[in-house]
Amino acid sequence: MKVQVILAAGGTGERMKASMPKPLLALAGIPVAVRTAMVFEKHPQVASLIIVVHEEHRENYRQVFESAGFKKNICIIPGGKTRTESVRMGLRQLDRDTDMVMVHDAVRPFVTPRMIDEGLALAVKDKAAVAAVPVKPTLKVVDPKAGVVLETLDRSLIWEIQTPQVFERALIERAYRENTEASDDAGMVEAVGGVVKVFTGDYRNIKITTPEDMVIAEAFIKENRA
Repeated sequence: MKVQVILAAGGTGERMKASMPKPLLALAGIPVAVRTAMVFEKHPQVASLIIVVHEEHRENYRQVFESAGFKKNICIIPGGKTRTESVRMGLRQLDRDTDMVMVHDAVRPFVTPRMIDEGLALAVKDKAAVAAVPVKPTLKVVDPKAGVVLETLDRSLIWEIQTPQVFERALIERAYRENTEASDDAGMVEAVGGVVKVFTGDYRNIKITTPEDMVIAEAFIKENRA
Protein backbone atom coordinates (compact mmCIF):
# COMPACT_ATOMS: atom_id res chain seq x y z
CA MET A 1 0.00 0.00 0.00
CA LYS A 2 1.43 3.35 -1.06
CA VAL A 3 0.61 6.45 1.01
CA GLN A 4 1.27 10.04 0.02
CA VAL A 5 0.75 13.12 2.15
CA ILE A 6 -0.52 16.48 0.91
CA LEU A 7 0.54 19.30 3.23
CA ALA A 8 -1.61 22.40 2.79
CA ALA A 9 0.80 25.29 3.33
CA GLY A 10 -0.79 28.08 1.32
CA GLY A 11 -1.61 30.33 4.27
CA THR A 12 -0.19 33.82 4.62
CA GLY A 13 0.99 35.70 7.70
CA GLU A 14 -1.98 38.08 7.75
CA ARG A 15 -3.64 36.98 10.99
CA MET A 16 -0.24 36.25 12.45
CA LYS A 17 0.76 39.85 11.61
CA ALA A 18 3.99 38.47 10.18
CA SER A 19 6.01 39.40 7.09
CA MET A 20 6.20 35.79 5.90
CA PRO A 21 3.73 32.88 5.57
CA LYS A 22 2.79 31.15 8.82
CA PRO A 23 4.30 27.80 7.82
CA LEU A 24 7.72 29.43 7.43
CA LEU A 25 7.75 31.06 10.86
CA ALA A 26 10.33 29.62 13.24
CA LEU A 27 8.93 27.56 16.11
CA ALA A 28 11.70 26.90 18.63
CA GLY A 29 14.22 27.44 15.85
CA ILE A 30 12.57 25.23 13.19
CA PRO A 31 10.04 26.45 10.57
CA VAL A 32 6.53 25.27 11.43
CA ALA A 33 6.04 23.46 8.10
CA VAL A 34 9.33 21.62 8.51
CA ARG A 35 8.37 20.48 12.02
CA THR A 36 5.11 19.17 10.63
CA ALA A 37 6.68 17.44 7.64
CA MET A 38 9.29 15.76 9.86
CA VAL A 39 6.61 13.70 11.59
CA PHE A 40 5.37 12.29 8.29
CA GLU A 41 8.88 11.90 6.86
CA LYS A 42 9.82 9.65 9.76
CA HIS A 43 6.69 7.49 9.48
CA PRO A 44 7.43 4.16 7.75
CA GLN A 45 4.13 4.03 5.86
CA VAL A 46 4.49 7.45 4.23
CA ALA A 47 6.16 7.29 0.81
CA SER A 48 6.50 11.00 0.05
CA LEU A 49 5.06 14.46 0.63
CA ILE A 50 3.46 17.02 -1.65
CA ILE A 51 3.63 20.49 -0.13
CA VAL A 52 1.24 23.03 -1.64
CA VAL A 53 2.42 26.59 -1.01
CA HIS A 54 1.69 30.20 -1.86
CA GLU A 55 3.21 30.69 -5.31
CA GLU A 56 4.99 33.90 -4.31
CA HIS A 57 6.97 32.05 -1.64
CA ARG A 58 7.69 28.79 -3.48
CA GLU A 59 11.42 29.47 -3.69
CA ASN A 60 11.56 30.23 0.04
CA TYR A 61 9.96 26.87 0.78
CA ARG A 62 12.34 25.10 -1.58
CA GLN A 63 15.36 26.56 0.19
CA VAL A 64 14.00 25.80 3.65
CA PHE A 65 13.23 22.16 2.85
CA GLU A 66 16.51 21.60 1.03
CA SER A 67 18.33 22.82 4.13
CA ALA A 68 16.32 20.47 6.34
CA GLY A 69 17.85 17.41 4.67
CA PHE A 70 14.77 15.23 4.18
CA LYS A 71 15.45 11.74 2.87
CA LYS A 72 12.03 11.12 1.35
CA ASN A 73 10.90 12.93 -1.77
CA ILE A 74 9.42 16.37 -1.09
CA CYS A 75 7.50 17.93 -3.98
CA ILE A 76 6.75 21.64 -3.55
CA ILE A 77 4.05 23.03 -5.84
CA PRO A 78 2.12 26.32 -6.06
CA GLY A 79 -1.43 26.30 -4.75
CA GLY A 80 -4.64 28.09 -5.61
CA LYS A 81 -6.58 30.98 -4.13
CA THR A 82 -8.40 28.75 -1.63
CA ARG A 83 -7.45 25.72 0.41
CA THR A 84 -9.78 23.58 -1.70
CA GLU A 85 -8.08 24.68 -4.91
CA SER A 86 -4.69 23.99 -3.37
CA VAL A 87 -5.59 20.46 -2.29
CA ARG A 88 -7.02 19.83 -5.74
CA MET A 89 -3.66 20.80 -7.24
CA GLY A 90 -1.96 18.48 -4.77
CA LEU A 91 -4.16 15.59 -5.86
CA ARG A 92 -3.05 16.13 -9.45
CA GLN A 93 0.54 15.49 -8.37
CA LEU A 94 -0.10 12.06 -6.85
CA ASP A 95 1.94 9.17 -8.17
CA ARG A 96 0.04 6.73 -10.35
CA ASP A 97 0.45 3.86 -7.90
CA THR A 98 -0.67 5.76 -4.77
CA ASP A 99 -3.46 4.03 -2.84
CA MET A 100 -4.16 6.27 0.16
CA VAL A 101 -3.98 10.04 0.56
CA MET A 102 -3.46 11.96 3.79
CA VAL A 103 -4.25 15.68 3.82
CA HIS A 104 -2.81 17.72 6.68
CA ASP A 105 -2.47 21.37 7.62
CA ALA A 106 1.19 22.40 7.50
CA VAL A 107 0.57 24.59 10.55
CA ARG A 108 -0.42 21.64 12.77
CA PRO A 109 3.08 20.56 13.87
CA PHE A 110 1.91 18.40 16.78
CA VAL A 111 0.46 15.57 14.71
CA THR A 112 1.67 12.26 16.14
CA PRO A 113 2.62 8.84 14.74
CA ARG A 114 -0.34 7.41 16.65
CA MET A 115 -2.75 9.66 14.74
CA ILE A 116 -1.17 8.68 11.43
CA ASP A 117 -1.45 4.98 12.34
CA GLU A 118 -5.07 5.19 13.45
CA GLY A 119 -6.14 7.38 10.54
CA LEU A 120 -4.61 5.05 7.98
CA ALA A 121 -6.02 1.91 9.57
CA LEU A 122 -9.54 3.35 9.69
CA ALA A 123 -9.40 4.79 6.16
CA VAL A 124 -8.14 1.50 4.72
CA LYS A 125 -11.16 -0.16 6.30
CA ASP A 126 -13.81 2.53 5.67
CA LYS A 127 -12.34 4.73 2.90
CA ALA A 128 -12.48 8.06 4.80
CA ALA A 129 -11.33 9.04 8.29
CA VAL A 130 -10.66 12.33 10.06
CA ALA A 131 -8.99 13.29 13.33
CA ALA A 132 -11.31 14.96 15.81
CA VAL A 133 -11.75 15.74 19.50
CA PRO A 134 -14.92 16.29 21.56
CA VAL A 135 -15.50 19.99 22.22
CA LYS A 136 -14.98 21.22 25.78
CA PRO A 137 -16.94 24.49 25.97
CA THR A 138 -20.71 24.88 26.10
CA LEU A 139 -21.88 25.90 22.62
CA LYS A 140 -24.93 28.03 21.90
CA VAL A 141 -26.61 29.19 18.69
CA VAL A 142 -26.99 32.97 18.86
CA ASP A 143 -29.05 35.36 16.73
CA PRO A 144 -26.30 37.67 15.42
CA LYS A 145 -28.62 40.68 15.09
CA ALA A 146 -30.54 40.44 18.35
CA GLY A 147 -27.74 38.93 20.40
CA VAL A 148 -30.18 36.39 21.80
CA VAL A 149 -29.47 32.72 22.53
CA LEU A 150 -31.58 30.55 20.25
CA GLU A 151 -30.39 27.12 21.30
CA THR A 152 -27.90 25.32 23.52
CA LEU A 153 -26.29 22.50 21.59
CA ASP A 154 -25.81 19.01 22.95
CA ARG A 155 -22.07 19.05 23.56
CA SER A 156 -21.82 15.26 23.46
CA LEU A 157 -22.68 15.37 19.73
CA ILE A 158 -20.20 18.10 18.74
CA TRP A 159 -16.61 17.33 17.76
CA GLU A 160 -13.87 19.67 16.61
CA ILE A 161 -12.44 18.37 13.34
CA GLN A 162 -8.68 18.42 12.84
CA THR A 163 -6.23 17.00 10.37
CA PRO A 164 -4.86 14.58 9.25
CA GLN A 165 -7.78 13.54 7.10
CA VAL A 166 -7.20 10.25 5.31
CA PHE A 167 -8.90 8.89 2.20
CA GLU A 168 -8.92 6.12 -0.33
CA ARG A 169 -7.49 7.75 -3.41
CA ALA A 170 -10.42 7.02 -5.72
CA LEU A 171 -12.89 8.51 -3.25
CA ILE A 172 -11.07 11.79 -2.58
CA GLU A 173 -10.35 12.28 -6.29
CA ARG A 174 -14.01 11.74 -7.12
CA ALA A 175 -15.06 14.18 -4.40
CA TYR A 176 -12.78 16.90 -5.75
CA ARG A 177 -13.85 16.17 -9.31
CA GLU A 178 -17.58 16.50 -8.57
CA ASN A 179 -17.54 19.41 -6.10
CA THR A 180 -16.09 22.90 -6.10
CA GLU A 181 -15.73 24.01 -2.48
CA ALA A 182 -16.13 22.83 1.12
CA SER A 183 -14.78 23.83 4.51
CA ASP A 184 -12.56 20.75 4.62
CA ASP A 185 -11.69 17.63 2.65
CA ALA A 186 -14.17 15.51 4.59
CA GLY A 187 -16.88 17.95 3.54
CA MET A 188 -16.05 17.27 -0.09
CA VAL A 189 -16.41 13.54 0.52
CA GLU A 190 -19.67 14.01 2.43
CA ALA A 191 -21.05 15.98 -0.53
CA VAL A 192 -20.75 12.91 -2.79
CA GLY A 193 -22.41 10.64 -0.26
CA GLY A 194 -19.24 9.30 1.32
CA VAL A 195 -19.30 8.12 4.93
CA VAL A 196 -16.57 9.73 7.02
CA LYS A 197 -15.37 8.00 10.17
CA VAL A 198 -13.75 9.78 13.12
CA PHE A 199 -10.65 8.78 15.04
CA THR A 200 -9.35 10.51 18.14
CA GLY A 201 -7.08 13.46 17.50
CA ASP A 202 -5.32 15.37 20.23
CA TYR A 203 -6.10 18.62 22.03
CA ARG A 204 -2.47 19.61 21.43
CA ASN A 205 -2.89 19.16 17.70
CA ILE A 206 -3.56 22.87 17.35
CA LYS A 207 -3.64 24.88 14.15
CA ILE A 208 -1.21 27.77 14.47
CA THR A 209 -3.07 30.81 13.21
CA THR A 210 -2.47 33.74 15.58
CA PRO A 211 0.44 35.03 17.71
CA GLU A 212 -1.26 33.49 20.75
CA ASP A 213 -1.07 30.07 19.09
CA MET A 214 2.69 30.46 18.72
CA VAL A 215 3.00 31.11 22.45
CA ILE A 216 1.02 27.94 23.19
CA ALA A 217 3.08 25.92 20.70
CA GLU A 218 6.36 27.14 22.23
CA ALA A 219 5.04 26.07 25.65
CA PHE A 220 4.23 22.57 24.37
CA ILE A 221 7.75 22.18 23.01
CA LYS A 222 9.34 23.50 26.18
CA GLU A 223 7.28 21.08 28.26
CA ASN A 224 8.34 18.12 26.12
CA ARG A 225 11.99 19.04 26.60
CA ALA A 226 11.67 19.29 30.38
